[in-house]
Amino acid sequence: MNDQKLEAKYGLFTAVSMVIGQVIGSGIFFKVDDVLLATQGNILAGLFGFIIVGFSVVFGAISMANYAQLLPKDGGILNYVNYRFGTNASYFVGWMYMSLFYPLLTAVLFTVSGIYIAHLTAEFTNLKPTPLHFALIGFANLLIFFVFNILRPKSSGIFQQFTTVLKVMPLIFIASVGILSMVKGDVSEANTFASAAGNMTADQSMILLIAASFIPISFAFDGWYIATQISGEIKNSAKNLPKALIIGTVTVMVIYISYYTGIVSRMSGGEIMTLKDTYITEFARKMASDTGALLMQIFIIISVLGTSNGLLLATIRVPYQFSNLEKSKKFWNLNQIEPRTKMPLNSAILGLVLIIFYLVIYYISNTHPIFTSVNFDFSAIPIIFIYLVNTALFIGLFSLFKSNVFSGNKSFKLLMAVISILGAATVLFGTATAPNGITYFLVNILFIAAGFALKKKN
Repeated sequence: MNDQKLEAKYGLFTAVSMVIGQVIGSGIFFKVDDVLLATQGNILAGLFGFIIVGFSVVFGAISMANYAQLLPKDGGILNYVNYRFGTNASYFVGWMYMSLFYPLLTAVLFTVSGIYIAHLTAEFTNLKPTPLHFALIGFANLLIFFVFNILRPKSSGIFQQFTTVLKVMPLIFIASVGILSMVKGDVSEANTFASAAGNMTADQSMILLIAASFIPISFAFDGWYIATQISGEIKNSAKNLPKALIIGTVTVMVIYISYYTGIVSRMSGGEIMTLKDTYITEFARKMASDTGALLMQIFIIISVLGTSNGLLLATIRVPYQFSNLEKSKKFWNLNQIEPRTKMPLNSAILGLVLIIFYLVIYYISNTHPIFTSVNFDFSAIPIIFIYLVNTALFIGLFSLFKSNVFSGNKSFKLLMAVISILGAATVLFGTATAPNGITYFLVNILFIAAGFALKKKN
């Protein structure tokens, strides 16, 4: 164990800001079209999906707050798993973090940065954006930010704080537009939720359409638990971190539902699905002409790069953390700190290689007919993994309740844990019943099995 004490320097506001900043990133911008694709264009099913997943996340945060209260100085999902299930379980979570979770998500988001930059470039040139452009621009951004993080880590942190503020602004603007439109009644009949409810075909099931939306929506909500990583640096963390988790997730849920309502009040589901990731640009063009569209694209690019950089910060350090786990074999000197940069350089290089590998895989999945014909979504794979881990932690609370290790109202905590499990199970069930859902689960199982190769026998 590391006995070094971290300075408690962050208050409740900073902790809440981190929860909001980690969740609100690029996911909400480029997943709305995927949500509607999953619901076959039914905007009401998408709304129910946002509400269900949103409440699942909020109740999950309430239950995760128990671990934050119990381990106020040793935060992070990895530490919670180690505390509740032991070193073997924490090893496999660390393995999945290193081999799949962080590098794949980072690759997806850098590709998304390429999507928006390519389309912005197309506004001023004759460029016709293709997936190859997206991948190459994403790769260039990755290299730039990698060097930035290695040579100027403090500047990288400042960039993170700057983008956290900017990324919320377009969401609030669009949410406001939607709310005002509904209050004024300035919404066409075809764009109302009542119309969506009445336009169901005989072969459609509202329940299945809602369930199919859980995968992309869960991606947009992902990241709320990352604030637990700085629990040792939060003042009075036993009280402030649980509050931050709850306040932050409730705030995000309200913003997301309002944003989605704002979008679909002005654009039809079919229009959004046709425009795909550029729907937000055309929405801004409708609301505020070409200048508005340009500003919206710039805001989104900064937001996406901020989220991508945040994930890159984690990805290049995860191999170092994995190497320091009790059950992991040591290799490639991943646990060494480079004296000049004060960074685990070998860990960073391995992280970079893994991200590049997934950039290629993600490009292939977006271009090869084997994947495109079935709408295979690689970004769903790591989301399933973290839902499985969180569900296990929620279930693990019951034995802790029996041991009376928590203060406060035991019945309330028990009820919240039950609701959290039901919420997470609902999302997982919806994922399993969605197209490709079982395949996503199988990929996770294969990766977990591969982890035995680097696990110490004793």
